[in-house]
Amino acid sequence: MPLQKGKSNRFLKDSFFIFIIRFFPSLANLLVLLYYSHNLARPVYGTYQNFWIQLNFIYPFACLGIHALIITYSPAFVISLAKSIKKSKIALYGVWVLLLAVGFAYMQSSSVNVHLTIPFLFLILFSANIIMESVLIVFKKFRELSVISLLFAAGYCWIHYIILQNGFSYQSLFLYLLVLTVLRTIVCGVLLLINLPKHAGAEHTEGRQVEEVRKLWLHLGVYDILQIVFAGVDKFAVSILLTSSLSAVYYNGSQNIPFLPLILSAAGSAVLIQMVKVDATDERSMLIKMMNQLARVLSVIVFPIFFFLVFFRNEFFSVLLPDYAQSVPIFLACLMVIPVKAYSFTTVLQKMHLGHIINKGAVLELVIAILLMYPAYIWFGLPGLAGCFVVTTYFQAAYYLFHSAKALQTSVSSLLPYGDWLVKLIVFAVLAIGIHYIAAWQFTATVCLFLGALLTGCIILVSLYLEYKKQIKNGYLK
Repeated sequence: MPLQKGKSNRFLKDSFFIFIIRFFPSLANLLVLLYYSHNLARPVYGTYQNFWIQLNFIYPFACLGIHALIITYSPAFVISLAKSIKKSKIALYGVWVLLLAVGFAYMQSSSVNVHLTIPFLFLILFSANIIMESVLIVFKKFRELSVISLLFAAGYCWIHYIILQNGFSYQSLFLYLLVLTVLRTIVCGVLLLINLPKHAGAEHTEGRQVEEVRKLWLHLGVYDILQIVFAGVDKFAVSILLTSSLSAVYYNGSQNIPFLPLILSAAGSAVLIQMVKVDATDERSMLIKMMNQLARVLSVIVFPIFFFLVFFRNEFFSVLLPDYAQSVPIFLACLMVIPVKAYSFTTVLQKMHLGHIINKGAVLELVIAILLMYPAYIWFGLPGLAGCFVVTTYFQAAYYLFHSAKALQTSVSSLLPYGDWLVKLIVFAVLAIGIHYIAAWQFTATVCLFLGALLTGCIILVSLYLEYKKQIKNGYLK
């Protein structure tokens, strides 16, 4: 049966709002990084960066996948789950978070020289905000969260600007950021308390046992940690084994493309939110339809970005990072992973409570990548090192796709709109080649890059509009 128009429209709206909620802080962080990297001495900037690197490494251990688990269920079921947790378990979890906060505070006190209470509270509140945000997303408080996110991002940028203009100080910077985080926590907490009674008495259709939910939670927590390790193991190895100059070249070339992970995460979360109201008898067919819809929508964002970065890579580095021309081949190798971002390979497995499959795929990806690192570097240098992580990502995607099809009792081909993808790949590739050829022939590198980015943005907007019109017309994306 066709995907209902109401559900399709809600899916796109939910995806958009979840992306916007996570977009503003990421954009603020990117702007601050660019601003600080040009205005702080390299050692000072490096120490500042270490705070966020260590925070982002530790917070998944504090959240333990709770934020990912929450998105899987309806508001009523989330509340009933929370009520079923024993106080002793909550106390044990609290002790665990406190221990992590103490460790993080100790690390920062010896590096950025701030008072222990600042990083201690920062980790606790940062993790609490991530969990509360997930609950409010499940409650569909999208507009409220978007406003909170925008105000937080504006405050984040303003604090960084003011601190730099009035004499940079780690103590002042992180103290003001802590105050901003406290305000965000209070606002989210009040919003949560207001909305809890509205969902507490509602019925839910989930028939999952507590033991089954607990297993999924543990698997999601482990997966979150494995993803952090996988994202940084190559950079960590390079920083230890090679010179600092080579490490800088590799680090700049192997950076993740900003906002693409947010798009994928938002779309996957939107699918899970839409699925909570689907009857068990329709779950399989609806999941197949929604995953195809997800792939079609993501492809009109991901594919144009991929071809833009591939064909404009030299202009990208000559304009933005002129001292790192050696990073271009590494950057090109890393770009080859982007097409995979047009699909959320773990969404079906998460919905079907197959967390052990998700973790097996993550462990398999990490082990194979580590085994390939040395020979790839010997044969192809730093681009080969980056490329081995691309290869293992494709293997992991195939593994997840196979098990998703098996769980839904369908074929792999039914989960992928391969015909639609092939047409889009050809069209977007031709457009990118044509734009780059004309722009590079007529203009300087700076104008060429700007023009290419502008036209790519227009292509994405037009393609999204056409996909949306197709959905309105048909009820689902064919």
